[in-house]
Parts: sequence; C-alpha cells; structure tokens
Amino acid sequence: MSGTYSIYVKYAQNVADIGFLTTTIFCSILIYLTIFKVKRNFGSYTYLLVLFPALGIFFATLEIVLYPNVFHHDASYVFYSTSRPFGMGKNAVIILLGFYGGVYAFTVSMLSVQFLYRYWAIF
Repeated sequence: MSGTYSIYVKYAQNVADIGFLTTTIFCSILIYLTIFKVKRNFGSYTYLLVLFPALGIFFATLEIVLYPNVFHHDASYVFYSTSRPFGMGKNAVIILLGFYGGVYAFTVSMLSVQFLYRYWAIF
C-alpha cells in the first residue's frame, strides 16, 4: 500500500471503531426501550423497530471484523478487504464480504420499508 494513502485507511478504521461503539450503545438502548418501556402495542412495527437496530449492531460487528474497503465507480460497488481476520483463508473472507454486501443491501431496504410504512401511516 502506498504511504500516502495508508493514513486514510487508519482514519477509516478509527471511524469504524467509533461507529461500532456508538452503534452498539445507542441501538442497545433503543432495543431496550422498545421492548420494555413502550406501553402501546404497535404490532408488526414494533418488530421492525427491534430488527433494524439489531441489524445495525450486526452490520457494525461485521465491519469491525472485516474492515472492508469500498470502491465505487458509476453504478457499481467493489468490496474488498486487506486484512485476514482470525487467520481466515481468502475464500472465507470473500464469503464474509459477500455477506457484508447482503447485510448492507438489507439495511438500505429496511430504511425504504420504514419510510413507506410511515408514509402510509400518515396518509
């Protein structure tokens, strides 16, 4: 890796570390409040409010384990990792990166579902 860009990789890893801590803390608080402190029964929306932060914690955990890098060009993304966590082989890291991409896509789709649910609830 070039010496000029290695400092940015370190910054990105520090941001991922801070993001993991804040995501774990705040999403855990949100899950706790949703499950134990909300008095009204919102039905399936309650499950959505618990699933989304749980998925966020899982996504942050995957990010902290893999430290993936993303290259974006036009309409495509390339996920790659320069680390081998836990001494995994290349194929295991490739499978985890594919899983990371799937969790990322699922997170974005959950945002759209929440938007549509709230839109339909208002109108």
